[in-house]
Amino acid sequence: MIATGLGFSTRLLERGAGAPVLLLHGNPDSAGEWGPVMEALGDRRHCLAPDLPGFGECEEPPDTFDFSLEAHARFIDAVVSGIQEKLTVVVHDIGGIVGLPWAAANLSRVAGVVVTNTVAFEDFRWFPVARLWGSRSTLGLLRARAGMVAIGLRNGALFRRIFSRQCPELAVADLDRMAREFACNGVAKRATLRLFRQLTRPGFFDGYRGMLARLVAAVPVHVVWGEPDPFIGPQWAERFGARRIERAPGGGHFVPLSSAAQLARAVAEIA
Repeated sequence: MIATGLGFSTRLLERGAGAPVLLLHGNPDSAGEWGPVMEALGDRRHCLAPDLPGFGECEEPPDTFDFSLEAHARFIDAVVSGIQEKLTVVVHDIGGIVGLPWAAANLSRVAGVVVTNTVAFEDFRWFPVARLWGSRSTLGLLRARAGMVAIGLRNGALFRRIFSRQCPELAVADLDRMAREFACNGVAKRATLRLFRQLTRPGFFDGYRGMLARLVAAVPVHVVWGEPDPFIGPQWAERFGARRIERAPGGGHFVPLSSAAQLARAVAEIA
């Protein structure tokens, strides 16, 4: 565990040596999703994979942490405070939503970016479950909380059933870990609701177009996109303006788990 200076500590998984790589996970998951990528990279890179605020084994952030982009930027600053070399930033799902703005604001510290199955677009419209999680109406808050209770019943049986259908690329061991770390983890579920109330606000993605343009102009940006993805369609892979786009057929949404070797190769190709 490492202290963030923000009123909570988080787990940081580290492996390897060489040029540093920051790996930012998605939802509903944790730093554990990067295990196969870290293994594939071996000792070629110094991998750092934190549990994002409230997820995995991270402590519950206090009310003073508002889950805004600014708050996440301070969190990432704390995670990489001891790193002097330029970082390769690798993002998945919500990791991209919070990690790409940090990279764009810290270009002098970034060697390159690898993007997989995330959204960072001003015209993106959230899918229904995200809108449910982000609801701020009285009825919406009740429905979202009831849903979070339901997915934790019977050791996450409903969660496993839903995700095994939506994401057939997930192995049983991955579903078990995600059920334990998310569906049966009250801290992670509360963090999800707090986070999505920010992400689904009107205008949240304002400025992302310019941010992506600055990134692509300044550093190598590679996209590795898993298909099919029930949450984010394949057309979004083209929208980053990346110099290189790879598809991962059969990779689904969870590319760090399903296509780790392909993703690791993309990371290793950034100097």
